[in-house]
Amino acid sequence: MGEKTLVESKIADSIELIKQLDASGYQPSLAVWYYYDDTDEWRLIIVGEKFDQYLPRQEPLAYRAIAEAINEKDLSSINISEVKIIKSDQPLAKTFKFLVRSDPTGITRAHFIDTTVNGIFIKEMIILRST
Repeated sequence: MGEKTLVESKIADSIELIKQLDASGYQPSLAVWYYYDDTDEWRLIIVGEKFDQYLPRQEPLAYRAIAEAINEKDLSSINISEVKIIKSDQPLAKTFKFLVRSDPTGITRAHFIDTTVNGIFIKEMIILRST
């Protein structure tokens, strides 16, 4: 596992966050807990068509939607600073989608450790949705 272990409560809360974003009409197409070994941090990467519309010029609006969903569900183990929104056309997002396919509204739990895909080394990640 990554140097800093991702606790189960963060995974459970992130699944609730995805469900809340679905209910709010944002429907993320990709949600991945990704371990950045250079900074020893886990980040919840979120990608979605509606979020793409905000990036990069209106990025605060995208983060506000996620913060509101976190507050709405009272998800105490996730902090907005742990969330990273990226555009669906970025190489990292394309790599994640290449590995796993899930139902557009479903949740999966695919765990990868020390994997290289398309020249991108992935120390550790947990894919929760990838459509």
